[in-house]
Amino acid sequence: MNKTFIYGIGNALVDSEYKITDEELLQLNLTKGCMELNDVDNHNKLSNQLKKEYGVVKMMPGGSVANSLYALAQFGENVSFTGRVAKDNVGATFEESLKFVGMQSAIKQVKDGITGECIVLITPDHERTMYTYLGVSSDLSIKDVSKEAIMNSEYILIEGYLVTSDETNNVAKHCLDIANENNIKKIITLSDPNVVNFFKDNMMELINKKFDIIFCNKQEAYNISSSDNIDAAVEFLNKFSDEIIITSGSDGAYVYHDNALTHVSCEKVVPVDLTGAGDMFLAAYLSSKAKNKNISESIKFANKCSGKIIQEYGPKFDSESEYKALYSDL
Repeated sequence: MNKTFIYGIGNALVDSEYKITDEELLQLNLTKGCMELNDVDNHNKLSNQLKKEYGVVKMMPGGSVANSLYALAQFGENVSFTGRVAKDNVGATFEESLKFVGMQSAIKQVKDGITGECIVLITPDHERTMYTYLGVSSDLSIKDVSKEAIMNSEYILIEGYLVTSDETNNVAKHCLDIANENNIKKIITLSDPNVVNFFKDNMMELINKKFDIIFCNKQEAYNISSSDNIDAAVEFLNKFSDEIIITSGSDGAYVYHDNALTHVSCEKVVPVDLTGAGDMFLAAYLSSKAKNKNISESIKFANKCSGKIIQEYGPKFDSESEYKALYSDL
């Protein structure tokens, strides 16, 4: 059996995107640019209202780790994903989309409940704000995880969103323990500033297990480290990982590795939707590393791919050729 590059564990969600005004976002009492959790009744009410008033801009399988692995598969990497969906049309579509790009999927389909959905709200400044009903993804169980798949991987990838549920948080810790016992490299993405703030104890419990790579954006880095500058954030995160990647929007990204901090700025683009920028950055950076590119080259490639995806609606390109065009630069 060929060794899997990355085995990912995350929420299996469907992203439904809508364009709304800043005033409407304010009425929902959501923090712009962040993710917040929704209950099923409010989710269904808002979803029906948005569909009636605006219509969906784009609907596609989502979830942070799943998005990153999808791109990695399009870049030719051997990856695998574990998540949980319901036995509904949305759940079936989610699984088929992963298999279509050659991903190995160990998706648990359950009879009760519905597949999770993330309502992605795009404001006129192109920022995306996410209102998520986790559905059955919040019931992901240790029984759904394959120890053999973890042991047959070079890396495992955990998303910070897993700390929002006791069940999924336990799954994350279980997977990390298996990885630690078998010398499997570990990656975590902190996922969202609000998640870091509201579930900080759970997040610290995870990163205390030590990682080979930590991905986060600048605000997540500040929130987890209780600081307000890159140097202090890096000093804090370095206690838990030897390699730290901090994305900084239009300012590019910073990578701390081998006791050196590298910053690479990015080309300015006109965004239409910031959804999936971090997920694409992670995928492109890791794919570049797999091709033995140096830190600066990997950041540059990841900046480029991230810049391209924010010029589209949604976290995925519509055609395989768009991924191939980017990958040809590696």
